[in-house]
Amino acid sequence: MSRNRVVRLWLALGALLIALPVCSSGGSGSGVPAAGCPDNESSGTSTRDNRAIAGVSMGGYGALNLGTKRQDFFGVIGSMGGPVDLRQLLRDIRDDNLEVKPQVGAIPINLGDDFTFDLLPTYPDRETRIGFTKDLVLAFGNPTLHHPNPAAAYLASDSEPAAIMEDDEWGSFTTPADPRGFQDGGDDNENGVREVGAEDATDEYADALLLAGGTLFSQFGIMGTDIGGRMLADVGPGGPDGIYDLGDGIVVNLSEPFTDANGNGVFDTGEPFDDFGLDGVAGTMDFGEGNGTFQEDPDVPANWIPEDPLTRIQAMSVDDVCSQRIYMDAGTTDQLNFLQHHRNVQAAIAAKGLPVAEFTDGSDDDCVSIPTINDQFSFLIYDGGHVGFDTDDLLDDLQTGLVCGSSTVIWQRLLHLLIAMSAGFKNPVVGFQGGNPGDTITEMIPSPALNAGSGDPIRDVVIYRPPAFFNTAERLPIVYFLGGHGQKPEDYERIDLLMDFLIVNRIVQNMFIAFLPGEGGTEGSFYVNHTVSESQVPDVPTPVTDTSGRYEDSIFADLIPEIEDVILAGRIR
Repeated sequence: MSRNRVVRLWLALGALLIALPVCSSGGSGSGVPAAGCPDNESSGTSTRDNRAIAGVSMGGYGALNLGTKRQDFFGVIGSMGGPVDLRQLLRDIRDDNLEVKPQVGAIPINLGDDFTFDLLPTYPDRETRIGFTKDLVLAFGNPTLHHPNPAAAYLASDSEPAAIMEDDEWGSFTTPADPRGFQDGGDDNENGVREVGAEDATDEYADALLLAGGTLFSQFGIMGTDIGGRMLADVGPGGPDGIYDLGDGIVVNLSEPFTDANGNGVFDTGEPFDDFGLDGVAGTMDFGEGNGTFQEDPDVPANWIPEDPLTRIQAMSVDDVCSQRIYMDAGTTDQLNFLQHHRNVQAAIAAKGLPVAEFTDGSDDDCVSIPTINDQFSFLIYDGGHVGFDTDDLLDDLQTGLVCGSSTVIWQRLLHLLIAMSAGFKNPVVGFQGGNPGDTITEMIPSPALNAGSGDPIRDVVIYRPPAFFNTAERLPIVYFLGGHGQKPEDYERIDLLMDFLIVNRIVQNMFIAFLPGEGGTEGSFYVNHTVSESQVPDVPTPVTDTSGRYEDSIFADLIPEIEDVILAGRIR
């Protein structure tokens, strides 16, 4: 989103806010502990109790991951529509984002239709899905294509199927002369394997998506026509049907094949499995074949699961879960299936005997009401897709006075998040406390944790300072906000328009909000220390090429201390 469009958005929201009725003051530190939690709530005077982390999409994952990982540091968490169940995400990558099979029946057009990688909805499209996958691999390692060479942690063409040109699902395959897709480095000797530090050039591209030349031939006995580096053929369930299907034969090996007897998508002890190794091709003696033990790609237990918020919550004691306040939201038509992710987290908390308040909001009837959120664990389900709003439609609606259109779902999402964060902080400082409004500032902070040998990268941070910062000597709570995939802190630089209105009307208390950078790798870092070195990714754009990939360390070692101790002069409560 461009800077001008964001400014227009916040100006339009500010105009809307002036006209809204003030219906509640539920965001003033009035939260109550959940039934089932021990009666051991703190007084709210520690810095941990007054520090929150929140985010949207990729940042929603980052917030729940870092928040539950660092319970000593954050007392409040807000996750807005993120991939907070990494095993669910892996299943969705396999079954939806990268699934390849012949198209049968009508072309899918609706949410819930059986899409494949050949025929995908408009959003997220093929390029977007591949971009997401590349960033996930950079952050957590490659879970879909086992590589025998541990030095090549990222490069999908190191898989055994790529080397032997055979896959368990598609059989033998060939690659087009000029493939396109998941570019992962050079292959000068054309052996299908990337030898790091050997003859392969890092500025050349090879294709790891084993394109449709082999897929079409193995399944239909035809070679297809090369169109723009991909294969096009007329294949239908009963022969040619006038629909030209595109296809990429993608090798996906999360684990050895197994029978999911209980339908939970995870291998459980006692379920039958084929001891073929990770590529599923018997007799090729790849990783784990014939050892009598169920094998999954080593990146999954080593790198993905340790960074999985759901797994962490499931392993927590009731006391640990009760030590924090958690707010979540997700859309009923989330194209990335993140509603299910948050449902799974909700179920994990409920399984400990702790209630999660579930509610809907943002309908035409109440789109301008101010919500009240007092619950320790709360889950907003809104009527909308993954992003939850269309920026163009939102601007048009607000600037023409249509404040209850479907586009204004973002209005309720923002209100709920900010009020939920405020409700988690005790002993609130409310109102302007004087005549000066709040403001936003942009600070450039060096990050030694990201130094890859060419100097400390500079990270831009946007910080909202509330009126009480200028009008009192009070110490105040702080919310750290993590943006979504491709977002920048500057996208939120007009947050002062919204926050000042909410504070002057005593809807939320005075609190700082710091918007942290998360871009890294190809687009996003997922706010973790990268498993894979960025040096293995030749198409990483500048200026983030020369970083260590230690984005979690950057947040805790560099950004937060500078914000709290220097920029805000120790005014964090």
